[in-house]
Amino acid sequence: MAKTLVSMPLGQGKAWMRRWGTRGGAAVATLLLWTGLGMPRPAWAGLDDRPAVQAFVSHGALPSRRLQQDLVSSAWGLQELRASLAKAYGVEAVALSRFLDTPAGEALLRRQLPLWSTALPDGVRLQALKAAIVADAHDGAISVVGVLARLPVRFELASTSPSAPHTQAQAGATDRAVCVCPEACGRSTLAHFAFLIACLQAGAMGGSPP
Repeated sequence: MAKTLVSMPLGQGKAWMRRWGTRGGAAVATLLLWTGLGMPRPAWAGLDDRPAVQAFVSHGALPSRRLQQDLVSSAWGLQELRASLAKAYGVEAVALSRFLDTPAGEALLRRQLPLWSTALPDGVRLQALKAAIVADAHDGAISVVGVLARLPVRFELASTSPSAPHTQAQAGATDRAVCVCPEACGRSTLAHFAFLIACLQAGAMGGSPP
């Protein structure tokens, strides 16, 4: 079941603000006003690479340099990555939400933060990613493109090779118990996100990381 990147509807943006605004603080609420209500965004709002990711998933196109750099930062082939970004994993939304509230679930999301939209505050991105995952799970499945479509903030790939999260060779026993991307992920944001989705399914099911 492939999912398509679309802009978050205004109603969903307001609902996200009601749910997370008090927990994420004033920065979250202000950012949602910029992104959800069409108001001018600050200079550091930056670019959004979701259209480029959608073009790659839908047609195999590589329309931006950042996307090209990200994809070649992984040892996975382009077609393998393309399929993994569209792949949907079945999940139970309530179980997934509960997993995300655990220390292991939060650690898994925090591990992704160095790889995207780094000009935005960590707290904003953490709550935005969590909300997008929960929203995507409402139809019983999650995918990278589905989660990205529901992010209430922009998604910008790093223009240079970022500092990647731990891979399995670097991880300690605690990290491995959470879920750590294999060496093939390299420094690719999209490869790490593809593995994240598989980890979330395993976490929601109470199973071992893939």
